[in-house]
Amino acid sequence: MSQKLQSKLIQFKMKVLKQNQYNQGVGKYKLLSSTSGVGSIITTKLGSYVLISDINKWKFIKWANSKIEIIRTKNADDRKVYELSKVEISNRGLEFIDDLRFIKFIKSEKKLENLVCLIGIPHMALNESFNTPNWKNHPIRTALEKTGEQFEGVSSHYMINGTHFPKWFKNSDGELKLIKEWFTIWEKECRKYPDTLKFDNFSPPRDALSKKAFIRELNSRNEDGNPIKIREYKTLEQTNLILICPNGHLSDIPWANYLRWKTEKYLRSRTDEDKGENLMSNEMIGPCCSNPKLKWTESKTKSEGYGSIYIECNSCGLGSGSDKDKPKINLEGINSLEPYCIGQKPWELDIENPTLTPYENCFIKNGKKDGREKMRIALVTANNVYYANGFSSLFIPMHLAENKPKELIDAINIIEKKYTKYFERTAIIRYEYWFSKFDLNDFLIDNDINPENEIVFKSQLESEFLNTGNPIDIVDKHEEYRWQEYRCFSTHSTLPDIVENKGLRFKDINLPNELTDFYKKIQQLEELKVTNVQLDFTRVKPKERIVVNGIVQESSIGQDIFSIDSKELFTLPANETLGEGLFFEFSNKQIDKWISKNINDLENRFERYLNAVPNPNSQGLSSKMKIYNNKYKYFLIHSFSHMMMRELEFSCGYPTASLKERLYISTNLEKNMSGVLIYTAEGSEGSMGGLVSQGEPEKIHEIIKKGLKRLINCSSDPLCWESEGQGIFDLNLSSCFSCSLVAETACEEMNLGLDRRVLVDQDFGYFKNII
Repeated sequence: MSQKLQSKLIQFKMKVLKQNQYNQGVGKYKLLSSTSGVGSIITTKLGSYVLISDINKWKFIKWANSKIEIIRTKNADDRKVYELSKVEISNRGLEFIDDLRFIKFIKSEKKLENLVCLIGIPHMALNESFNTPNWKNHPIRTALEKTGEQFEGVSSHYMINGTHFPKWFKNSDGELKLIKEWFTIWEKECRKYPDTLKFDNFSPPRDALSKKAFIRELNSRNEDGNPIKIREYKTLEQTNLILICPNGHLSDIPWANYLRWKTEKYLRSRTDEDKGENLMSNEMIGPCCSNPKLKWTESKTKSEGYGSIYIECNSCGLGSGSDKDKPKINLEGINSLEPYCIGQKPWELDIENPTLTPYENCFIKNGKKDGREKMRIALVTANNVYYANGFSSLFIPMHLAENKPKELIDAINIIEKKYTKYFERTAIIRYEYWFSKFDLNDFLIDNDINPENEIVFKSQLESEFLNTGNPIDIVDKHEEYRWQEYRCFSTHSTLPDIVENKGLRFKDINLPNELTDFYKKIQQLEELKVTNVQLDFTRVKPKERIVVNGIVQESSIGQDIFSIDSKELFTLPANETLGEGLFFEFSNKQIDKWISKNINDLENRFERYLNAVPNPNSQGLSSKMKIYNNKYKYFLIHSFSHMMMRELEFSCGYPTASLKERLYISTNLEKNMSGVLIYTAEGSEGSMGGLVSQGEPEKIHEIIKKGLKRLINCSSDPLCWESEGQGIFDLNLSSCFSCSLVAETACEEMNLGLDRRVLVDQDFGYFKNII
């Protein structure tokens, strides 16, 4: 059975009796977050667990993907495909997210060569009386009606699909079965009472087996509004134990196999070293009998943990304790189970035809091809069941991001596509193609490109095209992406008010004299757009991105959020928020001067982080490498960012949960960055001009000065001031919850790499002279 997930959290006050009422509110911004993305398991208000399906099961994504595919077959020009897709998606009432720079990055990062656009997740509120979507006045319904498309009964097409997981349910008698078995029993019950019981009343899953399951007949109404009676049954209880794999796979525990394996372990027919490696194999272990009828019982006190939960089979008697060959079996020691992973991906299950769980081969990352990965037992609600790997993009127009005219960017994309097709047939080299096959006048006319100066344009295009054959490989794409943003702010004092720049508006402030030594500039961002997508996800451990000697490594293999061939994926879901912010660019000259002057103090203070490359097998390697690579500058800028967010909270009343930081820190000589953007999102405090107003010259100096003074004292001093390591992995020095840490959502780096003394220490503090 599937469950629809709505994009607004509400409290429902009525009894859920039908499939169309079986909905759960989830904030749409959580659907691409670390808690509720594709492949995550959410807990519903009714207490059941639902696994969010991959995006190709979301009907609005499926529709958009097929529509874009049709557009692509009829148009060879990528610019036209993009614009036509924008019209089609917008006409349907869906949000078309316009960020070409982000699309180009995702195409490269995830090898999605045919990605065209991003679509915003629809906002769908639930009716508090019936727990059904508020569809009557929904903008998507209005758009569908306006375009003459079907608009009644299609609200579910704009919701997020999910399936129950785990799939094991038990009734009040302890009878344990898969949900498909319970539904078969329900179907039989429906045939017994055709007038008062329907298939869709099995929502949430209900018990039609136990004699105590029937509760009463309820008065209700059908779709036509006529009064009817519905038989109400007790709901089933879902189990809460699952198997997770470091490569992202997810499996149910085969309880009949477990009962047999545990019995054999108890009877010593299996060795103590056997950790259930072959538990998932019916050939190696197999179920307790050919027709298992499992029963799950728990002691009322549950004082013994898993030792108080017993499992037995009423068919073969295994686990019943009836004789010495059938001892009572409990779940004690279940956490030591380590079965080989069979690569199951239940989030890709076809909801309309859920017969076979998709799977793939699973091996240990960086291990031998025959080295099979092992799974771990986990509670459904455990933190290690799901780690989303997301990415956020600050909108920067393409001509500013690539530092090239828009006409040149379009021309490069078109000529590259034409050359690639020509090369596939003739293997012609670039030089020969340019001088013997390319005609600039025809090219400009055919593609409606109108440069200001054709002579200069031809020279630029020739240089770009002929040099593309030997491109400089960008090792760290993430750093390059941040560099584009940083360069845009650093090299521009403001932007012209043109269509291409819509969504980004900023201006330099006149720096107060007291701050000119410390900053190159401070900017007020009056308008900005931030877009978030989910790239993939992992389980057991988060996916860490580690940069060692300029080489990027990833700690684990992530599972994609889509299930179709990557070449057939043309769109991804995303969330876009509008906001405003303050950008601070530090003076690199002053930072170098500060480091040089205080090198002995700094070396002694940060020796533990910088004297050797972090152990590649240590936890938190990603954070440790960022500190190691960027050294003192990392602590300086990150600590300043937290100071500013906290001072905006103290002085101006903005909670840090409504603010976010975007760090620009790099010691790469070609992409040297020393800055931070503090911004607030749409709907948060300060998003209506409040935050920008704090950037006025007379205010910003006062806020910085107050914030620095506040850092001198902490309620946890002297322990905090004299700390030699605190926080996760001891990556903070003089920084704790009382003086420096902010809301988890506000910090990019998990509140790690902080030290207030680097700002205000009377001996070596960067800002010691302005306090």
